Amino acid sequence: MLPLNDVSQKDLDAVLGLDERWNAAYHRRSPAEMAEVLADDWIAFFPEGQMVFKHDALAGMARNPSAALVFERHASRVFGETAMTRGTLYANGERVQGFLRVYARRQGEWKAVGVQVVP
Repeated sequence: MLPLNDVSQKDLDAVLGLDERWNAAYHRRSPAEMAEVLADDWIAFFPEGQMVFKHDALAGMARNPSAALVFERHASRVFGETAMTRGTLYANGERVQGFLRVYARRQGEWKAVGVQVVP
């Protein structure tokens, strides 16, 4: 068994890798890549109160116009079987939104389970 610090760093590295895959899939507007990151029961919450589920998010990715996207991560943390990352999305140099992404380890594999988007 690994010491707690090694397990935590291993988990944090896995979550950060998944977070980078999310960013890359979003940047490329690739529903296929994003589908591998998101859990089947993934859900998003938007400032207006709207909830979006995985199927709808993937369908919407292909319709949205491309822009020069930059993701900036501000924080990340692992809490046992759950983790979060917090950051900002910029499109064409302008701040578009902030976000809090939530990840969960299920059957030994990390998956994105939710996001809270803020203006």
